[in-house]
Amino acid sequence: MSKSVTDNQILGELGETAVKKIVLETGFIYEQRGRLEAGVDGLIELRDPKSGAPLGKLLAVQVKSTASGKYVRETERQFEYLLQPDDLALWRQSNIPVIIVLWRQSDGSAYWKDVTDSLRGEERRLRFDKELDRFDASCADRLGNLTIDRRTPGVFVPPLNRGEDAIINMMRIQLPDEIFLSSSPFGSRRDAIPELHKHGSPRYDWVIRNRRFASFFDPREYPTKSIVDIDQVEAIDTSLFALNDDLDDRNDTIDLLRRTLERQVVSELAFLPKDRLFHFIAMAQNKSRSYRYEANVKDASAKVVSYYPNKKKPDAPGYVRHHAAGFRFERLGDEWFIIIDPTFYFTRNGFQPHRYPEALLAGKKRLERNAAVRGQVIMWQHLLADSGSKEQGLFDPVSNDPVLRFEHLPVLTLSQAVPESSWTRTDPRAKDMQAADLFEEGAFS
Repeated sequence: MSKSVTDNQILGELGETAVKKIVLETGFIYEQRGRLEAGVDGLIELRDPKSGAPLGKLLAVQVKSTASGKYVRETERQFEYLLQPDDLALWRQSNIPVIIVLWRQSDGSAYWKDVTDSLRGEERRLRFDKELDRFDASCADRLGNLTIDRRTPGVFVPPLNRGEDAIINMMRIQLPDEIFLSSSPFGSRRDAIPELHKHGSPRYDWVIRNRRFASFFDPREYPTKSIVDIDQVEAIDTSLFALNDDLDDRNDTIDLLRRTLERQVVSELAFLPKDRLFHFIAMAQNKSRSYRYEANVKDASAKVVSYYPNKKKPDAPGYVRHHAAGFRFERLGDEWFIIIDPTFYFTRNGFQPHRYPEALLAGKKRLERNAAVRGQVIMWQHLLADSGSKEQGLFDPVSNDPVLRFEHLPVLTLSQAVPESSWTRTDPRAKDMQAADLFEEGAFS
């Protein structure tokens, strides 16, 4: 009888070869075990990415290959895998960490786990997160952490991820050349607004403090002429006002920048004074909307307003999630910058505030990773840059209003990549996560 090689043997070799390729692309050393192996298919030795020197720290690898089909309880986000009792007993005797890598031929996916990272109370059952547990170069630091002997003080494994580009969540602001100042018969903004409303078509991108009016537009050309001393209006160089060290001038500049931005993006965003947030507006009740922008020289699209029906009770209200951001204005040296802090805002139908926004926000933040936050920053930067790119005023087609312009800052190249696991820290609002889950399951109506 002639010898034969089974399909399962071929599949196993393909899986080991795929895993070896990933390990080598990560910059580590992979040594395949011979025919006498029992329980592990290979060894990974860590290597310093800067010097190339082997670190003498080892991991054992067991590869489990499958041609196609779903894993146990597989969803878009996770699945489970049950270890064999004999395998687990053998691996627990090992004097080096053991990981299992699951490779699927049909989609080329590879996921990994420490074999001891089981569900509580079920030592044989592993639960894989498809994003967190992906076996690729991004898991380098997590693999390195497994090799640390925590009984020995002072043990250190250098960062193993290679450098990556980092986008700064700041943009430089180009201020208008002139700012208009005037005395006012009103002591504050609150006092002036009732008078302004009497004259129709008011605009609010101005400040009044201690009877001093300031704006980036000439108040004599708008109903704002009713709240200033017209004969006292003068245009001065913006730098004289915005770049001096007077605390009142600095605070007025921050307030004026925020109010000018609010008017500049009014076709896309609404401002929430209580939360100090800008959020994308809904176009209709319980309707999603997308925003197109350019990312990495390619067109991209983000669903900036998302409607979620109540899954458990189709007749009960759902909720709407809006992309939102806090914008902070800071002066560094002789320049002003805007700092972008992405977040989310929740409504019942696109317009009415939701009763449990904190719970929904915590549930969303729990799932966010580096790529999601990076994409949001890129989107917000595009919107700000685009809002200041118009030649004429965005909302007064006849006039030529000055607008704020926003400049991208150079991309920074980090010497080491930020481990993806750093983005999985517990959200400070974790106590509300259960409430978020209850709502999504239809407990809230």
